[in-house]
Amino acid sequence: MRYATLTSMALSLTMATGCAPETERLDGDAAPAGSPRASASTAAPSASSAAATGSPRPSGSASRTAGPTASATRTSGPSGSSAQSSAIRQTDWPNATISNLGFCGQSDDTVRFRDGSNGFDVPCTMLPGGARPVYAEFVVEEPANAPSTEDALVLVELGNPGAARRQALVPVQLSDNGRGRYAWPVIQGDAPAAGGAQVMTFTSYRVVGQTVEATVRRTDGGSETRRWRKADGSGNWERF
Repeated sequence: MRYATLTSMALSLTMATGCAPETERLDGDAAPAGSPRASASTAAPSASSAAATGSPRPSGSASRTAGPTASATRTSGPSGSSAQSSAIRQTDWPNATISNLGFCGQSDDTVRFRDGSNGFDVPCTMLPGGARPVYAEFVVEEPANAPSTEDALVLVELGNPGAARRQALVPVQLSDNGRGRYAWPVIQGDAPAAGGAQVMTFTSYRVVGQTVEATVRRTDGGSETRRWRKADGSGNWERF
């Protein structure tokens, strides 16, 4: 859903258009970090590998908050946006090209995934452990009167199995021309414990209105539910 500005919102907030968010369940569980990645369906490879040309690049640093890996839900957007909302669902995520994804630590913020990895010595993995994307209209759009488009929330993991790893939930938006994908500030998981043996994972995540809710498995083995809302107009997140 498009907005001129972002405001901090409570978990039970209604959509900005005045309609209450109608939450749908999306099948699929994300596994713990480092587990074998399930194969993902390929809907439209050409749509996901184009660079995000002609699109604004979000500013601001990502919030440093934690999250988990599990079942995903999505919030339905308003009617009238079906043509635009279907575009991002056609993304071939294991082979996607995503701009502005600094979380992966590349000198170039444009990350090109192939078979689910960017291929670096310290790899960035798309949708590890069979995680699935969540679709909803929750990222700010400019200008505010532009047609609504659906966004995606995907899980990414940085690091090698058996070594220190870190996960993040990444909001992904279509470029202006609809062919590219670019990331907004991410919701990072906690840093791994000393030695990297214990890693915080996102075990489930969903979008509710304009907030993100996730169940996380902490580095101490415990689980908890965490929630984030927009912190500023640059798209950064804060835990609440």
